[in-house]
Amino acid sequence: MEDSRYSGIPYHVLMKGSAVGRLNAPWRRVLHLAQRKSIRKGQSIDIRTSLSGPDGRPYFYYVVSGKIRLSYVSRNGEERTILYAGPDTLMNVPSVLVGDEDNTLVTCTEDAEVALFDSALLSDEDFASQYPDLMINLVHSLSVHMVIHSQRLAEASLSNSVAQVCRIILELSDRHGGRARFSPEMTQQELALLLGMHRTTLTRILCRLREGGVLGRFTRHDLEILDRARLVEMAESS
Repeated sequence: MEDSRYSGIPYHVLMKGSAVGRLNAPWRRVLHLAQRKSIRKGQSIDIRTSLSGPDGRPYFYYVVSGKIRLSYVSRNGEERTILYAGPDTLMNVPSVLVGDEDNTLVTCTEDAEVALFDSALLSDEDFASQYPDLMINLVHSLSVHMVIHSQRLAEASLSNSVAQVCRIILELSDRHGGRARFSPEMTQQELALLLGMHRTTLTRILCRLREGGVLGRFTRHDLEILDRARLVEMAESS
């Protein structure tokens, strides 16, 4: 079944919200080549052990259902959310290609099912010649991921905390057709992780926005923008 949260949403809007889905739907044709794995909500996955084969070779994987959070973990143990991924998305491809699985953490925010592909497929010329459209699709989706990371890096260095929060709220609104009230499908904790800030910092900013009449409710299923013009003004401040 198609995931209505992502179906039909332009790629540039998906990129803004650091949430991807349905980028790799054509790969459903080759799921018979993959192994299925179910992952519970809240479970974190060590790519080196849980997503690798008997020979230690890592898998790349396809999100069949559910939602996952991809994070980067620094050497001192600090975690920074990179993006969220929904159904029909290929993940772990860059890590497999360059051999960098040590600093990546996958956490399920919903019960999920993934299809694990042997990393050898990415360098298999026979597979590439048999499925050229899938390889083209993979290049496109990798480009989307790269732009997401570049955007977030630039925003983190150029914006203050209040502007970052206002900007991502506007981006979430854009993903829902620019509506003033919608379901963000994201908790305040998840938003804090995405922005790389402490939950208490985010709470203070949201309180300030509510007291200023800019925002109303903000829960996982209900986010209300009361003054969009002011929100835009604050998002553009530095």
